[in-house]
Amino acid sequence: MGKELLLIPKPKMVRWTFERESGVTIPKNGFIYTTNEKIAKYLKEKEAVFKEYTIIKSTKGDEFVQLVVNPYIFPKKEGYRLTIDRNIIIIAHDEAGLFYGVQTLRQILRQISQFENKLPKLFIEDFPDYGNRGIMIDISRDRIPNLEVLKSIIGKLSELKINQVQLYMEHTFAYRGHEKVWKEYSALTHEEIIELDAFCKEHFIELVPNQNTFGHLSKWLIHDEYKHLAEAPDGYDTPWGGRYEYPFSISPLVPGSLDFVKELLGELLPNFSSEQVNIGCDETFDLGQGKSKELCEQYGKGKVYFDFLMKIYSIAKSYKKAVMFWGDIIENHPEFIPQLPKDMIAMVWGYEANHPFDEKCKLYSESGLSFYVCPGTSTWNAFIGRADNAIENIRNAIYNGYKHGAIGVLTTDWGDNGHPQHLPFSWIGFSMSAALSWNLAGITIEELLNSINFHIFETEKPLAEVIYRLGQLHNALPYTPNGTPYFYAFIFPDRFSQNEKLKEINEETLDKLRNELKEIKEDLCSMSLEDKHLENIIEQLVNNIEFANLGVQVLSFLKTYGSIESVPDNEWNEFDTELERVLKDYKRIWLKWNRPGGLEQSVFKLTRIRRVRNGDRRGLIF
Repeated sequence: MGKELLLIPKPKMVRWTFERESGVTIPKNGFIYTTNEKIAKYLKEKEAVFKEYTIIKSTKGDEFVQLVVNPYIFPKKEGYRLTIDRNIIIIAHDEAGLFYGVQTLRQILRQISQFENKLPKLFIEDFPDYGNRGIMIDISRDRIPNLEVLKSIIGKLSELKINQVQLYMEHTFAYRGHEKVWKEYSALTHEEIIELDAFCKEHFIELVPNQNTFGHLSKWLIHDEYKHLAEAPDGYDTPWGGRYEYPFSISPLVPGSLDFVKELLGELLPNFSSEQVNIGCDETFDLGQGKSKELCEQYGKGKVYFDFLMKIYSIAKSYKKAVMFWGDIIENHPEFIPQLPKDMIAMVWGYEANHPFDEKCKLYSESGLSFYVCPGTSTWNAFIGRADNAIENIRNAIYNGYKHGAIGVLTTDWGDNGHPQHLPFSWIGFSMSAALSWNLAGITIEELLNSINFHIFETEKPLAEVIYRLGQLHNALPYTPNGTPYFYAFIFPDRFSQNEKLKEINEETLDKLRNELKEIKEDLCSMSLEDKHLENIIEQLVNNIEFANLGVQVLSFLKTYGSIESVPDNEWNEFDTELERVLKDYKRIWLKWNRPGGLEQSVFKLTRIRRVRNGDRRGLIF
């Protein structure tokens, strides 16, 4: 036999028996003895080889499949032992461990063609290094996957032994009486959250509510009915330069602000069975630039932020046992970290490969506060991702989090500026996070990409390798934090034309990028012709490649003409015709996988360059 198994996450220990070459033939029918009927049914439904098997709850010891929960035999939480010899035996500490043992078995079954259609004889012992292994999906930057797609994502994440999912919300829940805010976004309804929560529980995933309650509320505050709650109704000066032209945070000085938070959480949280909630409270950049200016000058911005955070915490705590919050603002005022309630959970985030997770985690560890590490997939502001950055960022976060006693990992998948990146780009980050948060021993890039091909995309074609290659192309250009030059130039050509890094880019480099994008696109199209099963994935990758190519063209325009307004009409018209073609594909693909609400808003962001061309340089709503 001689082949090796691709398992993700890699088990703690795999021991092949001396009879490895003989293998185990799977009988066409037989019995599944189980102490958990639901998990046995799940195995039958997912794996056709067991379709004709009978589930029983009494044993004679000779059943071909035995699925047993026994915490006395295997004491590690969520752990399991899988033995394949004359038959298949999975003994787990708990139901979750049994489910994860079944997922490992399913990954082995996918590979039996490599073993002459026999199961390899082996023994696996496995358990997680992190108890909380989460993924956060942004559903507030226009793109909300439809319910079936969300379920398919959750199903795949459960195969990777992820046990927590958060859907980042600002305005995308169907709050009663607030239809004006969410009606154009196909917001998730109460019934849909309840259905999704139940589906997650079936897959041993905790669906944790995530509703921002302080900053990132522009989509509420732009409306007249809510604008009075805003800290800075007419916008604020951003830390990175320039001005954000819209209200952003609610103000601690407006009495109605807390009533607003209480109403939102009071309606949202009962739909979730989780006893945790993430209240956000990140990036409150406008605090002190509006109604709280005098208060911040008198007591300090850190004190004003801390006091309001504590009021929001008290509201959330009345509904749930544990309250999470993003830690970025309090980290700027570390003197308040020891004052945080010890039942709060800080979410320590940062998205660059070299983010100082060691230093940031130490702040919370020394204060006795529980915390998660929150790296990212690096898919946003990039069109084709920054896969190499994602892998190093996730590795940095998970290792330093473990070093300082983090209780969990939440890898984030954001959708800044219209969420134009399609889902396939996220799986490298999702899978790397799942692999390392379960087993700190690690996984090589080659193993990671092969596993994604085999278990996520279910192909032997090198799709993940292509995504990884695309995610390295940004290295040919000067570094731009949290995104790529070809994305920023496309969305904000007026701003990027003033960027000093534009001077470091030459036309030769841009030509090489164009050629590489063209070559990769041709390779993908060949794969699609060879395997129709891959058409849906490949058309998404190609669409983002075409956006990236447009971004490269914008860089060329800015280098040659200095501004988009100065591009000759004939060249602009050719560019605009191609943009329209790519947008047409984008809309078609979007509607296959996502709810229709938000598409118009996403396209509005992706066509800002047309408005800049006509002299309108207004910014975008976050």
